Amino acid sequence: MVMQLPIIKLGSLLIKTLAKPMSKTVKSSFKKHELSKGMLISIGQFTHRMTTRMTIWSAGYKVRSIQSLEKEAALAAGAEFVGEAFIFAVGGALVVWEYDKSKEKERAKEEGNKMREQMQEERLNDLQMRMTNLEKSVTNNMKNIEELLSMLERNQQHLQTIDSEPEIKRKKGWLW
Repeated sequence: MVMQLPIIKLGSLLIKTLAKPMSKTVKSSFKKHELSKGMLISIGQFTHRMTTRMTIWSAGYKVRSIQSLEKEAALAAGAEFVGEAFIFAVGGALVVWEYDKSKEKERAKEEGNKMREQMQEERLNDLQMRMTNLEKSVTNNMKNIEELLSMLERNQQHLQTIDSEPEIKRKKGWLW
């Protein structure tokens, strides 16, 4: 378990590192196809309008009109956005994956704690039952001791009465 953590972290870091060159490949492959070029130009124009609008708003001015980018510039901006979105998606997926792993470990730890707690509770119940049985046994033994003491006292009284009675002389018979 201890060695697993660094390996997972290193694997996650490796995937994040490899995502950057892969984003360049994604950008170049999107630029090659005519169908995706139109999409990249639209994305580039949209990101240009949004960033320009936010810049103007943050300066405290109102937006009147925004000039469109040239197709090549919009294509480059769209490709850059797709590449960054790819890197962000990979990073986000890794964060979610690591979060799920930590939650899974937390659940396992909670289950272990619940199991230990349940075992301790069962042991406590068992000890309480033993204690109750021992108390009953002690009570029964005390009753038995009291009965024996009572019997002993009666026997001692009986012996005293026998000792205090005069001795009866017996006649000697034909066997004695």
